[in-house]
Amino acid sequence: MKKSILWILMVLLGVTSFSKEKIVVYVPSSMTFLQDEIGQDFYEKTGVEAEIVGIKGIPARLKLEKRRPKADIVLGLSEINVIQAKKEGTIASYKPKTAGKIMKKEYLIDSQWYSTPFDFGSLAINANKDGLKKMPASFEDLKKLKKQLIVLSPNSFTGQEFMMWTVAVYGENWLKFWEELKPAIKTVAPGWSEGWAKFTTNEAPLMVGYATSDLYFDEKSSYKSFIPAEGGYIYVQGASIVAKKDIKDGAKLFMDYILEDKFQRAMAEKNYMLPVTDIKLGDEYSRVPTSAKLVKVKPSDLEKIEEYKKELIKLLKK
Repeated sequence: MKKSILWILMVLLGVTSFSKEKIVVYVPSSMTFLQDEIGQDFYEKTGVEAEIVGIKGIPARLKLEKRRPKADIVLGLSEINVIQAKKEGTIASYKPKTAGKIMKKEYLIDSQWYSTPFDFGSLAINANKDGLKKMPASFEDLKKLKKQLIVLSPNSFTGQEFMMWTVAVYGENWLKFWEELKPAIKTVAPGWSEGWAKFTTNEAPLMVGYATSDLYFDEKSSYKSFIPAEGGYIYVQGASIVAKKDIKDGAKLFMDYILEDKFQRAMAEKNYMLPVTDIKLGDEYSRVPTSAKLVKVKPSDLEKIEEYKKELIKLLKK
């Protein structure tokens, strides 16, 4: 009798159907903490084992493995990544059963659900007030400075997104803005980690970064971030099912799972990103700057992103 009841419970929980299934999830290298944070919880809830694999350059790997995909899920795709992956036929459409948890339609990456948003970041200018005579408040203020700003290469993810932020603000005049900003630039770092190291060792008092960077510092420290008055810019990270002949049921369960509270909280607390669902965050998040005004890149500009990167790299090398 007890065995019968246990079997019925396992069927209701979906454990029997997926108990022998394993999925592979490609994530950016910075997200491998998910194995410890959510791997066991996902298994206990579904009976599916998720192997989290850190990958540098996920879009390129997707294309490389198109004929024989090794992953079932990819995490960390940007809007432009999704556009390219759809064209290349490397991702599949799936609307999670938990999609109703997404707070705002602005977070949606793709209307056909080729990608599901799971967190977002707000870009900002990180500042060390001790190294500044006056705290800037806008992009226009930044142009007035001399050798006080660390920017990131547009070949890096954060540098690319900052470039697109300026495109969203200045439209066809975005490159002119960069020409006028150039005297304010102290150095061009290869990526966020290198830029952060320079910033926190006082190489320059300003850096292109994230609004959540304030969480790294004590409330009373001289480090504060601000979002320029011209408007804030958010980028959303998406998850997608890899296009295969046979898509595993466990992959769909994982897509449902990424909008559950456990996963959303892990991304906020370990990845310093913001949740797309309505979960309660710690009081420290009240220090993260926000902007009532948001700017967004036009789809036509997204299509030109590689062209824009080449133009900006050429300008920065002059």
